[in-house]
Amino acid sequence: MNDSSEDDAELAELRARRLQEILARRGPAESQVSTDSMPRALTSASFPGFLSVHPRAVVDVWAPWCGPCRAMAPVLDALAKELAGKVSFGKLNADEEPALAGRWNVEGVPTLLLFEKGRLVDRIVGSFPHDALSDRLRATFRLSQLAPSDATE
Repeated sequence: MNDSSEDDAELAELRARRLQEILARRGPAESQVSTDSMPRALTSASFPGFLSVHPRAVVDVWAPWCGPCRAMAPVLDALAKELAGKVSFGKLNADEEPALAGRWNVEGVPTLLLFEKGRLVDRIVGSFPHDALSDRLRATFRLSQLAPSDATE
């Protein structure tokens, strides 16, 4: 890694730490999980802040040329809506951010990186149907299943 990349990584970590300090002073009501119902595009600049603000996060590492990535997009959009307020979703274009994808040892796309309190807790490689992916996310993040009335949307 060159000095510039090391400086960028160090700066991103400092920004993330500072953001976390600021959010901690605001109190729990203002630092809860975002209720975003769509995945947010991430870059090397926004990635650390995204993880520090969202206690439970799924980062979809994808590429525009990847057929399975395109097939997973509507599944992830649906899960982002279903789990809004519980889990936040982000998308990281591996072609535009190869260093960041490499930092997390992403060797193929699609790869989902599951974070809890900023720590990588699981990784899912490949394309999965909605129900299988939902079950895996709920188990990893220890979320209760939807009530039967909620499942009929």
